[in-house]
Amino acid sequence: MIVKKEIRHYDGEERVWTGKYRNVNNQPHWHTELELVVIDNGQATFNVENKLYELTEGQSILIPSSAIHQITSTEDSTLSFFIFQSKPIHDIVGNKRLCSPVLNGKYLFDEIYASISADLRSKSRLEALSANNRIERLMLDIFLKEETIESRSDTNYMQVRYKRLLEDIDENYGKYTIVDAARFSALSVSYFSKFFKQMAGMTFTQYLNLVRVEKAIELIKANEVSMTTVAISCGFGTIRNFNRVFKSTTGYSPRELPDTYSVLSLHPNFGVEDTFDPTSPQSKLVE
Repeated sequence: MIVKKEIRHYDGEERVWTGKYRNVNNQPHWHTELELVVIDNGQATFNVENKLYELTEGQSILIPSSAIHQITSTEDSTLSFFIFQSKPIHDIVGNKRLCSPVLNGKYLFDEIYASISADLRSKSRLEALSANNRIERLMLDIFLKEETIESRSDTNYMQVRYKRLLEDIDENYGKYTIVDAARFSALSVSYFSKFFKQMAGMTFTQYLNLVRVEKAIELIKANEVSMTTVAISCGFGTIRNFNRVFKSTTGYSPRELPDTYSVLSLHPNFGVEDTFDPTSPQSKLVE
């Protein structure tokens, strides 16, 4: 799975965002915040670090900071979201993490959601601090009720290194090789190949080709350079190799690519963009 990093901006001193989505579906992504999702009605499937969780009405899930995740819900579903910065929570709970992201305890999510949302709408500094305090108290309650374990620093280290590697590839994709990736990860090429496939769910070559095709699509849509220039600048070497990989990835030749084609069709993909929104246009923010 190749993913993008979502960067969230806050208006003032609040460190939490709330919202309700109907029919929410998004692409694989990650962010540094924690994400608490409650199923108000309907059903939703959560892919969290390549593990699937099927949730129905009344259930909830806490997605860890920096976890790669994706949500697919039914058309009749409504989901409540609490997305909030992880550092204040880490200061409270330390290295503890939940044994399972699916919550078993009973919590007053409706009341807490309404209170935090009212605080945020006020645009007052004191209410913003109140919203932060409410989510911290909720998290303290969750970590007291749910089964927890001490997090493994080596696992966190490898996840961080993996995501930094993806950023490095995204910046230097044109001339990047598996040797560069292995060196960046401080691993041998053979061990790196196994590590990357375990983390990404595909080989390094497959991943690199997806990134290069995404970059090629951006250049093609800009319509500022020739196809040969696109092929070379994106690291394909020859126009023949470019055409082959492009068509096997998108289903179209570079010259036949529809104007309406979206790089979202390539998912998973990766990058770090201030404007990135992982949620599909079919998802409706209703509150």
